[in-house]
Order: sequence, then structure tokens, then C-alpha cells
Amino acid sequence: MAMHVNKPEYVDTDEAVRYLDGSRLSRPFSMPAPQRLIAAGFLVVALGIGAYLGFKVIDEVVNAPARAAASVEENLNRDVALDLPSLPALVSYSDEDIRATFSDAGYTIYDKTEEEIAAAGVGFDLIKLPSDVSLEEAGLLYLQGIQNLSAADAAKVLNGSWEMTADRSSGTDFRVKYADFASGSVDAAVQNAIIAEGLDSSTYGDSGVDGSGNTFQAGTVDIDGYTYNWQVSACELSGVYSVDGLPDTAVYVGVRLYS
Repeated sequence: MAMHVNKPEYVDTDEAVRYLDGSRLSRPFSMPAPQRLIAAGFLVVALGIGAYLGFKVIDEVVNAPARAAASVEENLNRDVALDLPSLPALVSYSDEDIRATFSDAGYTIYDKTEEEIAAAGVGFDLIKLPSDVSLEEAGLLYLQGIQNLSAADAAKVLNGSWEMTADRSSGTDFRVKYADFASGSVDAAVQNAIIAEGLDSSTYGDSGVDGSGNTFQAGTVDIDGYTYNWQVSACELSGVYSVDGLPDTAVYVGVRLYS
């Protein structure tokens, strides 16, 4: 069977030179309507994806830090009371009586006491939670570790809470630790803690900055005829918990009463 071959068409000849017919190439090119619709659809989708990605980038770079700062501020402005325990008032109580006192006051307590210590009856480790934080929520947050939390979550669990420990294995050693977001400076936090614990009318002793960089004030106090030593120490909160976003003026305070 003979094969049909398309022969080229020539529009002009000039002796030995022949010119091919290029009229088809000079015709205006236009995409068929269905293909134009498909292309337009792809363009709309691409523009939508680009706009979404652009919004996400702007939101993460510009708006996310602002939202985080607002969340921190909101958690610090919550109506939660610190209700700091008075160590001089509790030092003569048994562990059971102290727990009962906290229960009667309506505190939500997170118990960190080690089993051996609890079994021996020589002390405890208790955290009083903010009034609007449940045990379940606090448990999840503490399991992560305070310094691993976001600034908003750290502010939520630290504002309005304190940790009290008692060690009766050798003498008496009561301590309470908490974050102070209100005093504004380390020196002010020390003085406010002394007043809150009712130690401002006791005998003052050494003061200054210890080897760890903590500002402190020490003294002695007479309780029911017994002399106890006390010390209030404070440092910047960032020195204890490296959580970005918490106020630079936040202070970590520790009060110790011992004999």
C-alpha cells in the first residue's frame, strides 16, 4: 500500500530559492474557551493559596507576639488572691492540722509530697493553686515543667499560687516560695514578704546579696517562747524560670522559718 506524504507548500520561488508557506503561523493565537476556564480556575486557586500563605506569615510574624503578650497580661490581671500562708502562725501546727487549715480555707492543693516523707510523717510539699485552675489542669502543666510552658500558661499557673514545704526530720524548717508580679522590684518584694508574714516587728539581722545573687533579709522571731530564725530571699523570676514573655519586673520570693 502506498503511503501518503504531505508535501510542503511553496508560495513563491526565486530561481533556486523556494519559500515555504507561513500563513498559518501569522494567524492570531487564541486558547479555546474550555481551556481558558481551566486556566482561570488554576489562577484563582493559586492566588487564593498565595493570599492564605501570605496572611499566615504576616499573622505569625506580626500578630502572634501581640496575641501572646495580651494572653500573658490577661492571666496576670485575673482576680485571683495569693493568700500567702503565715509561717509563724503555722509553725506549731502538725502536718495534719496544716492540711486541714488549707482545706477549710477552700484552697485547691496539689500534693507533691514524696511517699517516703509522707509515710515517715516528717514533712510535706504542697502547692496552693490559683482559685481558677483545677487539679487536672495544673497536673498537666506541672508535668511539662514551668520553664517549658508558654508565657501565658506560666503566668496562669504562677499568678495566685505558692509552694510550701515542711521538713521536721531535724528540727523545724518551713518554707514558702512564690512568684511576685505586683511588687515591681526585688527589694520591694523582700519587704512586702516580710510584712505579709508578720515578721516586720521581729528582730532584723544580716541582709544583702548572697553567693547565689539573691537579695535577702534575715532575722529572728519569738513564737510561743521559742526563738526561730527567718530569712526572706528574692531574685528576678527569669533567674528561676527562663520563660520568654513574662514581665521583666516579676520576682521569685522564698521565705524560710527554721530552728
